[in-house]
Amino acid sequence: MDTRNELYHHLIRQFQNYSAEELVQLNNELVSGRWGASRSTFRTAVLNTLSKKGVDLSAIIHRNDGFTTIQIVPVALAENNVLIPLPE
Repeated sequence: MDTRNELYHHLIRQFQNYSAEELVQLNNELVSGRWGASRSTFRTAVLNTLSKKGVDLSAIIHRNDGFTTIQIVPVALAENNVLIPLPE
């Protein structure tokens, strides 16, 4: 297993203990800061964990012609457990 994959699985285990609000805050720090090469690994783990917690990510994920695009934007958690993109 490569280092990035190991990091991803470690993060998934750690993030299970975070609340959805904490994960949203972490996402917003990731998209606004300079995290370097590991940023995508961290953000993928954050979004994966939010999804597993039942948070609807559809407002920031777009599928078109077989391609999936995930917006790199700050988000808020709405009362109905839906992520909403915030203006940058």
